[in-house]
Amino acid sequence: MRTTGPLRADARRNREQIIETARAVFAEQGPGATMDEVARQAQVGAGTLYRHFPDRDALTHAVLADGLDRMVALAEAARSEETWAWDALSGFVHGCAGLRLDPLAAVAGAQPHHVAAAPEIGEMRARLLDVLDRIVAAAHDEGALRPDVGAGDVMGVAGLVIRGLPTLPAGLEEELRERTVRLVLAGMRTHPAPAPPGTAMTAEELIRRFSEEGTTEAERDASGPRDDGS
Repeated sequence: MRTTGPLRADARRNREQIIETARAVFAEQGPGATMDEVARQAQVGAGTLYRHFPDRDALTHAVLADGLDRMVALAEAARSEETWAWDALSGFVHGCAGLRLDPLAAVAGAQPHHVAAAPEIGEMRARLLDVLDRIVAAAHDEGALRPDVGAGDVMGVAGLVIRGLPTLPAGLEEELRERTVRLVLAGMRTHPAPAPPGTAMTAEELIRRFSEEGTTEAERDASGPRDDGS
């Protein structure tokens, strides 16, 4: 819900607390999480929740807009802190992986038409694309970014990075995501880039790692003594 003026400090804190809690609830329970559960975990009354967000769509859009706002802040920080535009672009893509917005991507995917039509989402998306457009233009001027790569392509890469691979164990998923980011960025450069960390992830290696990291400590203990006799 759009506010008509500045919020009082306590009202602003309540709104921020609700949004932050909703992010966590969506991460834990998915798109089907209820408004009542958000209010309970945010430790606010139903009246407070509905004053800020009159329905589920309003809350969902606010959470998604907050995620986009984090991406805008990341892009602006990368642009201001890095000397070279390519480093800013790389920092933004890597940073998107670290934002852990995977649950928000799932929420957005559950209601794509409502999300696309929400004014606050469109406003934040436009801001993000504007910053990325400037970074991309500067990277083209440097000669570091392929001329056939645009801001929309970078946005697409960021979206794929955010979604991740939730069916994999956390450690393996993070490693594979990092390699994927580096490989994609290497393909966007106009000249060779540093190799991604580790060795090539073959199909056999992925299956082996998935099996090992998906096994709990209790399951490993139950399987019998290890070679070291423990």
